[in-house]
Amino acid sequence: MALPRLGIFGTGRMGRVHVQHLVELHRARRIDFVAMGDPLPSTLDAARAYLSTLDAGDLARDLAIASTAERMATGARVDAVVVASRTEDHARDIVTFARHGIPVLVEKPVASSIAEAASIVDQLGADADRLVQVAFQRHFDEATRAAAGWVEQGLIGPIQQSDHVLQDKNPTPENYQSCGITADMAIHLVFEAMSVRGFTLPLRVQALQYLAPPYDDRAAEGANIVHVFCQWANGSLAHLWGSRINGTGYDNRFTLTGTVGRIDVGEFAGDFGPIAAKLWRGTGEGPLPRGTLVESLTFPMTPPLPHHPDFYPRFAAAYHAELSEFVTRVAAGAALEPGLDAGWKTLLVANVAEASSRQGGRVFELLQRDGGAIETAADAAAFAEASGCA
Repeated sequence: MALPRLGIFGTGRMGRVHVQHLVELHRARRIDFVAMGDPLPSTLDAARAYLSTLDAGDLARDLAIASTAERMATGARVDAVVVASRTEDHARDIVTFARHGIPVLVEKPVASSIAEAASIVDQLGADADRLVQVAFQRHFDEATRAAAGWVEQGLIGPIQQSDHVLQDKNPTPENYQSCGITADMAIHLVFEAMSVRGFTLPLRVQALQYLAPPYDDRAAEGANIVHVFCQWANGSLAHLWGSRINGTGYDNRFTLTGTVGRIDVGEFAGDFGPIAAKLWRGTGEGPLPRGTLVESLTFPMTPPLPHHPDFYPRFAAAYHAELSEFVTRVAAGAALEPGLDAGWKTLLVANVAEASSRQGGRVFELLQRDGGAIETAADAAAFAEASGCA
């Protein structure tokens, strides 16, 4: 049986992360890694040199090379592709491959604007769930999955509050493309908060951003700290806290507080350390004493190499699992997860938060003009245009 033929289009910082795992799956005989592309020749040349550091010189020699998504789609005979191009090109590249029936694993965010995301949904129609997977690696993180399992079992009761933290060790790299610190950082945390609430949209979104000196604002974001608040119709609240100035180490964690329990995933670990997932139960009523630690799990980080980005140790295993699951689902012709539904919803909330943070903390209510719920990507695009947060 022939192996699925995989390619990657977009070979910058995130592209290289995926290249490493494509090589690993190629060596494990899970895929045939056959093509690599990027519109910038210098970026593509650097990616080919990077392959040599992975002891994959044969691939650097044999891979089909493409400067456009269209050329890869028509000339490389790929069965599926990873898209890690610039965010502003995502919509174009997704549709290019999908038009040829080629499933795509696309880096977040799915598009630059809600209108672009709605256009993708419209153009792909009923085939969308088998053509696009959005690369939210947290969906495949073992510690996060343990927490999701506890929530699904009802072990903490309905979620009253959740707190999500993402603090970077360093400023953004040179030439980093950002759609704004709030949207760029918060979209990961939005995904976390929404994933444990069944991907229902929050009713209200508010955000504040700040610039704490000294700081080299290489991406011209105008801020290095952001706080976002999302509240759902049932009153459940999420607090998202992002920062680019945690120079003492890596900090990526979240807490879920329910009516009968609490879950903690991750904690400050300096530059490297284990990832904990803890389930606490007991509120002072019933047989369990208040704050009883019911279950505690530990997951290792992945030792980084000098070329790895700051976030790699925390999520390396999740990136590998994400790509592996994509390959499995494509081969089976199954629906891809997380798909476009999660893609446009998280983009909407992140872009609304960005708009709020730039308008001094304006509170947005995510409702249509007639007061109805936002149910489709088209509804979201209309809301974004009317409220000025496209």
